[in-house]
Amino acid sequence: MAVRFRVLGRVEFTADGNVVDLGSRQREVLALMLLRANDTVTVGQLVEVAYADSAPESARRQIQNTVGRLRRTLTAAGCPDVIKTMPGGYLLEAGPDTLDLLEYAEHVEAGRRAAAEGRDQQAIASLRRGLALWRGPFLADIDAPGLEAEQSHMREARMAVHEECVELELRLGRHRELLSELAAVTAEHPLCERMWELRMLALYRCGAKAEALALYQDARMIFLEELGLEPGRRLKRLEQAILADDPALDLDRRPGQLPPDVPGFTGRDEAKSTLEAVLPPSPARATPVIVITGKAGVGKTALAVHVAHRLRESFPDGQLFAALRDVRGRRVPPGDVLAQFLRALGEPAQELPDGVHERAARFRDCLARRRVLVVLDDAVDEAQVGPLLPGGAECAVLVTSRSKPALAGMAHLKLEELEPLQAMAFLAGVAGADRVSSEPQAAHELIRLCGGLPLALRIVGARLAGRRIVHMVERLKDVRRQLGDLEDLEVRGSIALSAEELDPAALRLLCALAHGDTPELPDWTALAAGGTQDLLDSLVDAQLLQVAGPLRYRLHDVVRDYARDLGEPESMPRVLGGWLALVERAHHTVYGGDYAILHGTAARWQPPGVDIVDADPLTWYETERPNILAAVRQAAALGLDELCWDLAVSAASLFQTRGHYDEWEETHRIALAATRAAGNTRGSAALLTGIGLLEAHRHRYGPAAAAVDEALELFERCADQHGWGLASSVAAFTAGMRGLYAEAVDRCGHALDAVRQAGDTGAEIFVLRLLGQLLLDVGHSARTYQDDPEVVYRIGELLLASGRLYEAEQAFTDLLSTVTDLEDLCGEAFARYGLGYLHLERNRHNAGEEYLHQAIELASAVDEPLVEAKAWLALGAASRSRGNHEAALHRFGRAEQLAQAIGAPLWEARALRQAARVHSERGSEASAAAARARLGELIAALGATASDIDAGVPSPQLS
Repeated sequence: MAVRFRVLGRVEFTADGNVVDLGSRQREVLALMLLRANDTVTVGQLVEVAYADSAPESARRQIQNTVGRLRRTLTAAGCPDVIKTMPGGYLLEAGPDTLDLLEYAEHVEAGRRAAAEGRDQQAIASLRRGLALWRGPFLADIDAPGLEAEQSHMREARMAVHEECVELELRLGRHRELLSELAAVTAEHPLCERMWELRMLALYRCGAKAEALALYQDARMIFLEELGLEPGRRLKRLEQAILADDPALDLDRRPGQLPPDVPGFTGRDEAKSTLEAVLPPSPARATPVIVITGKAGVGKTALAVHVAHRLRESFPDGQLFAALRDVRGRRVPPGDVLAQFLRALGEPAQELPDGVHERAARFRDCLARRRVLVVLDDAVDEAQVGPLLPGGAECAVLVTSRSKPALAGMAHLKLEELEPLQAMAFLAGVAGADRVSSEPQAAHELIRLCGGLPLALRIVGARLAGRRIVHMVERLKDVRRQLGDLEDLEVRGSIALSAEELDPAALRLLCALAHGDTPELPDWTALAAGGTQDLLDSLVDAQLLQVAGPLRYRLHDVVRDYARDLGEPESMPRVLGGWLALVERAHHTVYGGDYAILHGTAARWQPPGVDIVDADPLTWYETERPNILAAVRQAAALGLDELCWDLAVSAASLFQTRGHYDEWEETHRIALAATRAAGNTRGSAALLTGIGLLEAHRHRYGPAAAAVDEALELFERCADQHGWGLASSVAAFTAGMRGLYAEAVDRCGHALDAVRQAGDTGAEIFVLRLLGQLLLDVGHSARTYQDDPEVVYRIGELLLASGRLYEAEQAFTDLLSTVTDLEDLCGEAFARYGLGYLHLERNRHNAGEEYLHQAIELASAVDEPLVEAKAWLALGAASRSRGNHEAALHRFGRAEQLAQAIGAPLWEARALRQAARVHSERGSEASAAAARARLGELIAALGATASDIDAGVPSPQLS
């Protein structure tokens, strides 16, 4: 029978989930025993808790009788022998599996241990599991003076754990997610100064500086009213730091992108000493930039990574790493590398500048006050490296290159082959000291044939177990004669020698893996290529395949080049079909089905063991994003146009969710070129629809309309009703954003018919959402409520416009919970805007303005200026209701500027209408007339009425 004791809330004893009834005296006795679980509680202590200062003469006997009744109760519930009689008292036996207090303590201890070791994610998870055990105040139903000190102590201890957890989460950048929780905590515990600090800090990091400062004033008034005291020094210092925009308040981003260090790194002592002496930052010199050059296989990358790991303490703000060639040896554009670095440094993907120079400037700004080591592997030339250099003296750059980039101030370290003694030590480390010492002359000859190159020695050394070195030398000589005169003969010879001893199936697998263009190889790609885990292990044992992480592998470029020369495998379509299956599955998991998307006829290959895709598809997607891009490129290169467009379209929704617009565009442009070359009309139409939606999200409505118009024509040509409906919905969205409301509503109607016929309920929801917004934008309100998560936001607005405020609040609250779980920042911006608007309508000014400022911050991060404009308009209405004309005009002005910039004339008109009224109220008739004149032009162009313009603005009243 499952039994459970609980004290974190009401005192309860449950058996198989059923609460066992206890009398009040039994609960008091049980409470003290549980607090002292596994330790003796004296009868005197029990008397003191139960009776305080009014204990009768029979108190000891009554306590003994109460313990007896408690024992019988527990026994009847299937829990005998829990309470032991001890000399002078009793002992209750319990563990974390039976007592919530002990389980809580275990989670807290694990969380604090993880935090001390720098494992913040695990620490947060443990602390949150502990806090989730609380069901209310400690011993909530116990009113015993003897336990008041325990209750007070546990209340303070719980708050301390909560503070620790929030601090860790703020360290990881979760300030937006914590705002609502911190607001609730400060309301429940208004005298907890630390929670006020954390709430102010979270607001400041959301960009809501004014709200953070206003919060300080709220806290100050509470402290003065309740305690007659000013806030403490820490809270005052935080206010001053916020006023000064102190950089110390900014979120500390510490990227750690280095690959794993090479196990058992040997030699290179002089080179290591040189690098470790020069790279650590010094204010007396410019940013050190060192280039390690040398031939293939000499160990440039291994040395750079090894030294970078050794210098971690010299660069406490993190390490950045990028490969500057792809697996085909092609140059990686510096703009792509800068995007990777900026995201790692905490810059929102949606806010990345477009041009290389702009990104480079942002990168230098991000590193201006940080100590970061930048490692650039396999650089092509100085034009590629130049934009990737930080500007401050606190950083350093370590470059590896086959050539010798010429940049001013750049130092060079040429890495030569290993010296004979170093090479002998290296070979001994790989093959075993006894094996090498038994044949020293043959070992020297083997080193000579390998050119003293670490890669060649590692590969050959892996084959020496149980063999004579002299025989290996003769075979290597034969292999080299067969290869002829090659530039990288030493390494290729070692690879060929190792390859000829592989099982034929392992050699075929190596060839297949080498033809894949993905930077890393998840283990399932071997299965798709016809291999097994045993064959993978044999390639790792032969040093032909490197372990890049759990169930992930990587090929050295020389090994890849060699293996590609072995032939063309037939498995690439199957491997690429595996990527398509996984991306499709991730989309399906995130969106609840294959909604609002087209698929092609390309064959899928279903990889096994895809638990992470089902459990956390967005994390999987972020990990595999470089591989997905490479798969799209390779499908195009192989002429697999049907697979290529399907993979690009399936990934687009994931790119959209995370704001990776560069990747969205690149994959679609590549796939579009492939489908056009193949005459694939349907694929081209699907891709043009995606490009149109992307351009609309970027507020480039002209190119968006052109792309969608071509998509509609192509869908008509191939008679694809479903695709035509999806393209029509994008056309409607684009028309609405351009202020063409009649056209947008008409297109929605046609799109709705088409997607309904296709049975695409997800697309139907999208069109209904859009139609609802269009109706709201022109002043109409619907009277129906559809209980579907996908339309909750639009329905919430419709309910709000209909005056059904309670239902609207529930809709927006549900939406906020959903999009927060999905980490959908765009959806969160909409949800917080809706809640902010609603709270103003209900005259909850403080809550309304807080939500609206949060919406502005989020909308700015995900590039949704229309939400920003709406939120500023609502904030202006709040200021006007308080008679604060200056603030109102400023806020209406921001709304007008944003609406005008994105071509949203209806919202521009609404902002002007409100501004004109404020000018009249303050007696500025000239300014009011100017605003009304511009307003008249917009109304005429829109064909709108006065009621249309007045819609969409809250009307809060001072309470």
